[in-house]
Amino acid sequence: MEADREAMKEHGHLQNENQAYADLLCGHLQGMVYRLRQLTPAQWDWTPAPPAPTARLLATHAWQWLICDRRHIAEPDARKHPPVPDPPAAPAALCDALAEETERWRALILGLTPEQFGQERHQFNDYEMNVRDFVCHMIQNCIYKHGQFATLYFALGLDGDAPYDAPWPNPIYQALHEAGHHETP
Repeated sequence: MEADREAMKEHGHLQNENQAYADLLCGHLQGMVYRLRQLTPAQWDWTPAPPAPTARLLATHAWQWLICDRRHIAEPDARKHPPVPDPPAAPAALCDALAEETERWRALILGLTPEQFGQERHQFNDYEMNVRDFVCHMIQNCIYKHGQFATLYFALGLDGDAPYDAPWPNPIYQALHEAGHHETP
């Protein structure tokens, strides 16, 4: 897998749409699974308030939609899709399932041709989309789920106990100017 990634890169730059989509989607999912594995069983069902999702709900939501949209790509007629399976109950098993689905998506995205990205589909035989739309839907959905989970992760104190300090761009610019790096490379 890593050899495939490196073969598609040149001088550290993404070389095509496939690599960009795979890195964006799978990078977020890998980060989410890594952090989910750090939770205790009790933290899986913790929420700071009733309207807020739990880690379990976020992991399940991401996993089930990944399966659903992958099926729409593989088989355009949703009437032929079986129901999405119930999630594994054990946190480790759900993490394993999400990690496996991540790799299915990596292989799927890296294997698509430009023509396949443009193939027409209909979400649940209704809403018109193409394969690229389904890929982008999963990127958007999983980044959103990962962001929601990051808030829970911070609230649980798993990213340190200091107040959150956002990496603002202006201090970086200031350090750059103070170091005398004014020229464009």
